[in-house]
Amino acid sequence: MKIYKLTSVTDAVVNAFAKLIPQLAPDCTLPTKKDLEAIVNSGHAMIFMAEENDQILGTMTLVLNKIPTGDKVWIEDVVVDTSARGKGVGVKLIQYSIDYATTQMLKSINLTSSPDRVAANQLYQKLGFKQRETNVYRLTLK
Repeated sequence: MKIYKLTSVTDAVVNAFAKLIPQLAPDCTLPTKKDLEAIVNSGHAMIFMAEENDQILGTMTLVLNKIPTGDKVWIEDVVVDTSARGKGVGVKLIQYSIDYATTQMLKSINLTSSPDRVAANQLYQKLGFKQRETNVYRLTLK
C-alpha cells in the first residue's frame, strides 16, 4: 500500500472522492475537480491518499492554520472505503500525517470524531490522541 500527498487531481481522484465522500458524509455535496485542485494548491491543506494496485482506498486532509497563538493542525475528512476497512488503511493515513507534521516541526495535531464512530475513535486513541475537555460548537449558515 502506498500513502502519498496528492499533488495533482486526475479523473481517477475525482471518481474516488465521489465514492468515498458519501461513505463519510452522505448529505455532503461532492467536491468537483476544481474544488480538489483548490485544496491541493492552497498551501494550507494537504490531501493524503491511500492506494493499492492502482485503486484509491482512502483519503484524509491535514489542515494548517497559522494564528497568533501558534500553528494549529487539524485532521479532517478521514475516510476509508468500506471494502478496505480493517486492513490498516486508516492507521497508515493517520501515521503518515503524524510523520508529516513531525517533519514540519509542528507541536500537535487536533481532530474531532463523532462518538458513534467507535472504530475511528479507538484508532485515534491507539495512535496516541487524547480526548480533550472541550465544547465543540457549530452555527449552521443558510
